[in-house]
Amino acid sequence: MKKAIARLIYLTLICINSQAKSQVVLSEIMFDAFGSDFHNEFIEVVNLSLSDSADLTGWQVNDGFGTDNIIEFNQGMILKPGQFGIILDASYFGNSNTYNELIPPEALILTIDNGTFGSGGLSNSKAETISLISSSGEVVSKYTYTLGNSPGFSDEKIDLAGPNTLENWADSRVSLGTPGGTNSVSPLGFDLVISTENIIFSPQKIQEGEMVVISATIRNIGTQSAAEFEVTFFQDLGEDSSAARGEELAPPFAIRDILQPGDSTTLSLNWENVLPGRHLIIVEINFPLDKDTTNNLAQKELLVGYSEGTLVINEIMYSPLSNQAEWVEFFNRSSHTINLKLWAISDSDINSLIFIKENFLIAPNDYFVGAEDSTILEIFSPPSGSFTVLKNWPSLNNDFDSVVLYDLVGNKMEWVNYSKGWGGSTGISLERINPNLTSNDGANWSSSVVFEGGTPGSENSIFTQVLPSDAVLTIEPNPFSPDGDGNDDFTVINYKLPLSTAVVNIKIFDVRGRFIRFLANNQPSGSKNSIIWDGEDNKSQKARMGIYIVFLQALNAEAGVLKTAKKTVVLAGKL
Repeated sequence: MKKAIARLIYLTLICINSQAKSQVVLSEIMFDAFGSDFHNEFIEVVNLSLSDSADLTGWQVNDGFGTDNIIEFNQGMILKPGQFGIILDASYFGNSNTYNELIPPEALILTIDNGTFGSGGLSNSKAETISLISSSGEVVSKYTYTLGNSPGFSDEKIDLAGPNTLENWADSRVSLGTPGGTNSVSPLGFDLVISTENIIFSPQKIQEGEMVVISATIRNIGTQSAAEFEVTFFQDLGEDSSAARGEELAPPFAIRDILQPGDSTTLSLNWENVLPGRHLIIVEINFPLDKDTTNNLAQKELLVGYSEGTLVINEIMYSPLSNQAEWVEFFNRSSHTINLKLWAISDSDINSLIFIKENFLIAPNDYFVGAEDSTILEIFSPPSGSFTVLKNWPSLNNDFDSVVLYDLVGNKMEWVNYSKGWGGSTGISLERINPNLTSNDGANWSSSVVFEGGTPGSENSIFTQVLPSDAVLTIEPNPFSPDGDGNDDFTVINYKLPLSTAVVNIKIFDVRGRFIRFLANNQPSGSKNSIIWDGEDNKSQKARMGIYIVFLQALNAEAGVLKTAKKTVVLAGKL
């Protein structure tokens, strides 16, 4: 009987000792250390037992290539219940202090009887299996770490009592890891989380003025139930990626129901009459008990399409001079500023879109130019901020091609099917007469009439708002006195034509009908223009004081229209 009792006690002690050993597991591996791998690699273990200590004397670690004995540093080899043990390279203590401020005082610091782990340190190029071996030779815990961590970010175990599967390990959330302390990826008591993928917009493709439903799913990843928290939806009006007071889309959602560990709740908000453009939506959780507030805020960009024709194609340089760039000008005919980021253009090959990848703001009634390259600046001077080079430019045909404009969600804003017969030629752009008139009517397009050959970034030279019923001449000042005293030395002759384009002649005659000066000789023109007379005749001699007649002749041969107008001007002088 005594022998039987003694044997039972012996078996019980073995079971207790085995159970204690099985409660010590791997919890963190720093295989790609920040700084020197020769000194800063570490392996962390933890005693999961709530009541029993574990003596680590005689224990070992193995990386598949070499085995090291775990030895004490200066605190012994007893790992208390719930205590973390941090096993450092033997060379760490004389060569590094990387973890000195991070290791909690309650952690057990250990080392190995070798200069480095395994046969030459833990590999950064090949995943190795780390085994924790008890004094009896039993492998009590093993894990094959994964590569790809940034230097200084360890592999940490999520659920310390769970299996050593890939799903139960993750990259540390903090640089240098958490040596000797609670893992950054381990569940906390109170921890609510919102992530970008848990913010959903419906419908997915939204147009200007429509309603969008914004849904956010809040998950409880903590180990305790959560209640009494708030969730607020924001629109980032300040464009600083932060949730500021005054930017709320609605009052906060107050959650009073209990959210159990592992459960989630979804909140939805109806946002009506959404303006077009890019909107950064931010969802924020306010939970006073939360132990990790870094995951309490998430943001997602909402893209809202524009109404057709908001931004239009206004000028096309499809046949530039040799060694010059093709370019296209856009005009904002809406009442609000448009950010051109994510907008795109194409030629007739609509499968090859060229995207604008930067933020460019175009104000109402303003212009923007996208060009093949920067050689456009050798001839033209578009205003600052109204020009960009678009990579992978689609080469435009000199006859019969298309220019297509897309908004930020891929809607076709405008599709211009131009031909050479509409206007434009080598070094001369094709200009739109009026951006508010139809885009695919050749009568609304013609050649630029300015000397440079185009007007990128400014009003078209042939722009016509409303054509007058007949040719109109105005002269100011009248009279004028070209005597060099700086006062009314020149007069400006302004004209408006009932034609979108024309060839203009302007002549000066005296009251007897004698020809004095040719101010414009077959000059290409839009529907309006101005020209200066300095009071001189064709021989560069000052004309005599008196009354002169300004005669205008405008011809549009294609339309078969000839318009004329005349007006008198007085050339005065000192008596």
